[in-house]
Amino acid sequence: MNRNWFVLGACMLMLAGCAHIASRQTFPGHYTLTVPPPSAQRSPSRGPERDATLQISRIMVAPWLQGTDLYYRLDYRHDNRIAAYAQSDWVAPPARLLEPMIRNALASGNAWRAVTGSADPARADFNLYIRLDDFSQAFASPQQSYGVLDASATMVDNRDGTVAAQKHFHIRIAAPTPDAEGGVKGLDQAALQFIVELKRWLRAVPEARSESP
Repeated sequence: MNRNWFVLGACMLMLAGCAHIASRQTFPGHYTLTVPPPSAQRSPSRGPERDATLQISRIMVAPWLQGTDLYYRLDYRHDNRIAAYAQSDWVAPPARLLEPMIRNALASGNAWRAVTGSADPARADFNLYIRLDDFSQAFASPQQSYGVLDASATMVDNRDGTVAAQKHFHIRIAAPTPDAEGGVKGLDQAALQFIVELKRWLRAVPEARSESP
């Protein structure tokens, strides 16, 4: 009799352990992006590199990126299908996560006299428009995937309504693991790399186009 109770207890412990593992595997993951470290702050003794203001407009996105789904695609199957993880997503749409990161990164340092967001009513000398066309995890094989960010940026001179500069960005960063968490890490690094390249590109826009009249 005691032996039967021992076997029954052992089975119950095994089932409880399996249930615990399963619950950890299926627990929903809600992810965000890493805020980039602040760059050197503007020196009080030195003015901005450009005597102009920049407004970051609300990021435009492809229709399928308007929600919080965390998307992946199996490129090695060559079937052009895209899917969303069932138990993992973003805490907010990717574009809404990127906007404050970009604004804060461009506002730090001393590249512009001021950098504002889309809700700021003040009129800026320049507007930066960004369109996000891809922000997903792409599997090159069952064990190898990448975080892919595809975007275009357009800077408009509000003083005469002309396009001052435009550039397309395609960033592909290897994911450390072939799952949702790995995809998030790859996309997180892709977002940070995008901001670095965006800042570098804006600095390279001809200085003459940014001078106030």
